[in-house]
Amino acid sequence: MSSANGSGPAATPGAAEHVLLAAVSLTWGTSYMFTKIAVSAIAPITLISLRTGIAAVVMIAILAISGKIRRLSLRDAGVFALIGLMVNAAPLCLIAISVSLVDSSVTATTMALVPLITTIFALFRGDYPTVRSMVGIGIGFAGIIVLFGPQAFANFGDGARGALAAIAAAIVFSASLFVSGLARDRHPLEVAAWSLVAAAIWTIPAAYVLDGVPTALPSTSVVGAVVVLALLNTAAASLLVFALVARAGPAYTAFNNYLVPAVAVICGSLFLGEALTLQKAAGAALVLAGVAISTIRRRSAVPVVPPTA
Repeated sequence: MSSANGSGPAATPGAAEHVLLAAVSLTWGTSYMFTKIAVSAIAPITLISLRTGIAAVVMIAILAISGKIRRLSLRDAGVFALIGLMVNAAPLCLIAISVSLVDSSVTATTMALVPLITTIFALFRGDYPTVRSMVGIGIGFAGIIVLFGPQAFANFGDGARGALAAIAAAIVFSASLFVSGLARDRHPLEVAAWSLVAAAIWTIPAAYVLDGVPTALPSTSVVGAVVVLALLNTAAASLLVFALVARAGPAYTAFNNYLVPAVAVICGSLFLGEALTLQKAAGAALVLAGVAISTIRRRSAVPVVPPTA
């Protein structure tokens, strides 16, 4: 999605825009921590079915209160089904699988590759990257190798599977940014709400088939993590990012690409006991440096669509 309807982004972001950016970064960045807590007791796809299902109910209620519910045509339903799959259902399931195998901060850092992968996908539209962008892409992917370590890919253990799941999530999400253009004639709040409904429709049957029905009630902390993921990290994050894009524009909003991994690393270290090793720090630094080099001085930033984490 591009931006919410409004009077246009502010020429110079002020205090309100900085607060909104911090809020967006916190809601997306903490989602990796809460996902890590939840997948300790809930299978990844079941977790995402719960997360998207609860968030969909909340967003449809907000849509109804705002008076923006309109009748959907068959084309609209198909578009929202595709967006729901590529923006929410598939990447969120892959992220949850990755987080179940590796540190949450490692998955979050890998998702920072989205702007770089989007640059590669732009080739199909005839938008060829600059030399600067190619250098940034190379540095970013080198950072992933450092982040996980060559040995993880050599023996194809949990580290390699976690890496592949996170990279796949970044690829799918990057591709979804182009698919989202199919709904440019709909209000962003409509797109967020109906795509979450579609995501729930995709994931609930998948969870039943692949994970089965849960046989035990999880702990209070796990239930709390699921509720926070649905209400704060999904529903509230959607509303916050729409407000930020409308006020400051997508270029300013794209700064969350640098802040979200930092938030995830801090939360993982402070609350989950994930070790902040030199290897992890070096890998994260290379990934973020690659993103900075690849996207600097570009007139328009990568479109920002809520879900990913």
